Amino acid sequence: MSSSLKRGAAAQARRLSHRAAVLACTGAARAFDRALADVQGAQVKRLRAVLRAVAGSAQAQRLGLDATMTPETFRARVGEHSYPDLADAIEQQRRGASAQLTGAHCHRYQPTSGSSSSMKWIPYTAGFLAELDAAISPWGFDLYRQVPPIARGRHYWSLSWMPTNLRAATAANLNDDRGLLSWSKRLFSAMTAPVPPWVATTSSSDDSLFATLCFLAAAADLTLISVWSPTFALNLLERLGSQRDAIVAVLDEGRWDDEHRHLPGRPPHSLRAAQLLRGWDGRLDPTFFAELWPMLSLVSAWDTSTSARWAARLAQLLPHAGFQGKGLWATEGAVTIPYRDQYPLALRSHYYEFVDLGDDKPYFSWQLRAGQIVRPLLTTSGGLLRYGLKDRLAVRGFLGSTPCFEFLDRIDDVDMVGEKMSPEAARTALDAIAGDDTCRPLTLLAVTPSRLDGDDTGDGAGDKPGYVALCEGPTAAVDQRRGDLLDDSLRAAFHYNLARDLGQLAPARVLTVADARRLYQEIGEARGMVVGNIKPEALLLCDDARSAALIRRRIGDRTQP
Repeated sequence: MSSSLKRGAAAQARRLSHRAAVLACTGAARAFDRALADVQGAQVKRLRAVLRAVAGSAQAQRLGLDATMTPETFRARVGEHSYPDLADAIEQQRRGASAQLTGAHCHRYQPTSGSSSSMKWIPYTAGFLAELDAAISPWGFDLYRQVPPIARGRHYWSLSWMPTNLRAATAANLNDDRGLLSWSKRLFSAMTAPVPPWVATTSSSDDSLFATLCFLAAAADLTLISVWSPTFALNLLERLGSQRDAIVAVLDEGRWDDEHRHLPGRPPHSLRAAQLLRGWDGRLDPTFFAELWPMLSLVSAWDTSTSARWAARLAQLLPHAGFQGKGLWATEGAVTIPYRDQYPLALRSHYYEFVDLGDDKPYFSWQLRAGQIVRPLLTTSGGLLRYGLKDRLAVRGFLGSTPCFEFLDRIDDVDMVGEKMSPEAARTALDAIAGDDTCRPLTLLAVTPSRLDGDDTGDGAGDKPGYVALCEGPTAAVDQRRGDLLDDSLRAAFHYNLARDLGQLAPARVLTVADARRLYQEIGEARGMVVGNIKPEALLLCDDARSAALIRRRIGDRTQP
């Protein structure tokens, strides 16, 4: 068969696969639409299903749970949980002890770092995977309904990436998120993905990224790019520019270069993409990306809170495609999905309660009012009961009787010496130093131990913890003027001001570097965070030696303005 006939057959197979995917999601979307009208009925049904799933476990016996109890009784029996409360039981299960949190068999323990914390292992049972599918299916159906052109080509879904130092120590399937999907969706993914699954299981993140870029560059029929963090996508586009010569060599010859000849799978071969890359100067240019991916119809990424400015930048670089924000989806479970241009509760997935951040009282989902600011509690078939997520949400209306939400930010105050720094105060301070493209604030880093100036004089001044605003700009500098402005803004917070006056904190600094997003990712990796989950937060505590050293080195290598 000729190459053109093979390409035609492959394209026809993909079109059929898209049609099958729509059909596979239709039933779940209709059920979701019906449930939107009766959030209380749907949620009581979910609670009973979860209670049946955990029946017989040590946890259920200890708490006296049964599948007939009412939401009120369940709340009275079960207190709010966090990961440390469950860590011992999860570790026992991972070592082979059965029925600690749930009576069902755990297929895998999914690693996560959230977006600012170290490694956790979340149990995934068949029932929990079905709960995830109950969110994926209506979301997928709505994607095809809202953006029909995505059915004409291939889809790149970047879900989670394992840090390099954990790849050898974990099962290969944990690097491949398609293992979370039903068999029909795995088949669909295999038919429509431009990047083959083996790329996720290479020995290092650098190998995965290079191979990903080669396959994406060759995908002229790419219609959908879905990532979690927009900074991850921006980093991919920047790497495409900086590594274009090596990528051209692979695409030209259809074989890996010497540096990557150990990669296990066959490389892509695309003279068209090689020619485009060869004529590109590497600068991020919307015209070039439109030529490389002419069929691109939709880009999906986080676009609220601290991700907003980076999502806007990503949309500027890919203006020929539409843009969709993400719902709130944690490794522990799904909370909201994009649906009919809103973000309703994924009410057919898990059982939910919400703690009002004003009165600190829990509410059932059917009790919520527009305008409430809340944080979610998840109850899932994986055995997490009234599990608190550190996410601040606002209730923004309803679809039927089902509340819709806006993600505001993470709830993670930093308190190194009693300063009680909040994400809101950090965001205000970052806005105060924002300027033109010479200084684009990314995050406020709380660094301890610091020695921010590499001060080894013995007077103790360099040992103080302190705050560093990491900014993106063309010139590497520690900006004293903006540093003073940052410190003044942070002093508006009473406890920070007191800590500065008492000499507990070093003066705030502003560090501007061209590769700020890459440095932020390196900091996250140094803390053991999952690469695909790393997104810039307004405030990040760097209390480990490796991430603090990365910051100190950049400040030590600074160019004074």
